[in-house]
Amino acid sequence: MDTQPSLDIYYDGNCSFCRWSKGVIEPWDIRGRLRFLDINDPEVAAATPFPREKLLREMHLREPDGTWSAGFAAWVRILRVLPRWAWLGRILGVAPFRWVGAIVYRWVARHRNLLPGAPAPCTAETCAPVHTPIATSIRNPRRRAT
Repeated sequence: MDTQPSLDIYYDGNCSFCRWSKGVIEPWDIRGRLRFLDINDPEVAAATPFPREKLLREMHLREPDGTWSAGFAAWVRILRVLPRWAWLGRILGVAPFRWVGAIVYRWVARHRNLLPGAPAPCTAETCAPVHTPIATSIRNPRRRAT
């Protein structure tokens, strides 16, 4: 088992696209390096140095050493810790990909519910607020079968 600390990923659990993205990436986390934290949990949101509006605008990531990244840069960091996707994270982290990627990320974030194949936006009737209190959050126990 990999003993490296986890990356804390702060995402909007009330956003269907965000929940869908989390579900897509979790099975690839075979080393248990990602810990997803829902910013709708008041304790989780309070543990960040960012206002709620900024947290809702883009995903944020906190490294084990306490440094933060957000948006596309956070996705690049996530890819780099996933064994099968580390190569893509390295490529996307260099110019010109990191410049274009940041622009694309912002566009996707603003239009996330309009993308083909994206889940429908949450409403009060279709998505119940989902969050796990930070005190009981654990690393993803699922492992991808090989």
